[in-house]
Amino acid sequence: MELTEFATNKIVPFITGDNGKTKKRTGRELVDFFNEYGFRDIYSNNGGLPKLPGFERNSSRTEYSKNRLFQLSGKEELKLLLENLVNSLDNADECVKEINDIIIPEKYSIEKINGKYIVLGCKIVKKQEVKNDAHFIDIQNNILAELDKAQVSISVAMAWFTNKVLFEKLLEKQKEGVNVQLVIYDDGVNAKHGVDVTQLDAVKIRAERGGIMHDKFCIIDNHTVITGSYNWSDNAEFKNEENITIETDNEQANRFSVKFRDLRKQIKK
Repeated sequence: MELTEFATNKIVPFITGDNGKTKKRTGRELVDFFNEYGFRDIYSNNGGLPKLPGFERNSSRTEYSKNRLFQLSGKEELKLLLENLVNSLDNADECVKEINDIIIPEKYSIEKINGKYIVLGCKIVKKQEVKNDAHFIDIQNNILAELDKAQVSISVAMAWFTNKVLFEKLLEKQKEGVNVQLVIYDDGVNAKHGVDVTQLDAVKIRAERGGIMHDKFCIIDNHTVITGSYNWSDNAEFKNEENITIETDNEQANRFSVKFRDLRKQIKK
């Protein structure tokens, strides 16, 4: 996980506790806190916090925290630090909202999955080359194969969803502990012929611009995107000429994740 200096500086008060919303940590407590993520600092009873490069004096709590956070940027430890921090808070929901305002512009977010906050946008699999495969036949089976790989999350935005096979696969993954979320178009077709979305974390929406919600995409583990003309419907599977692409690309997955979050906000009042 890598953050800019701007974002790092904004997060520091959540660690020091100087924002009044988290526990205020003493210098000694800050040393203990950061040592859990690979540092080997010593708090001196005489001098206090360690001296930082370029300083003749010992660092302040804020200076020390900024420096250590900046050194963690680009490492897996920064992701772990943020997750452990917010999961330890009694007012986690409030703090997560504010931290998301800081990190979402940098293509990350903190989301609650199975009762625990995790950072999304980080690579959750070993780095792979970007792949983009197009499929024109056997589409359902190709989607099933990708859904089977899901370990953390599945996010589906689908105009029409009547395909029982794909629906059962989502239920299966949900039982395994995968966080499954769904957005579908709020219309008569889904109401009459659609799957029982009440069994999932699902919302029905209309299009904000007055047309229809015509999106058709699925994000798996914030790493793989399935998109194309193919609705998850019986007509798409058995009657129509359809296509999908399966893209293995973290940056592309981040873009679709932002779009999915925006769609979820359009819940019909």
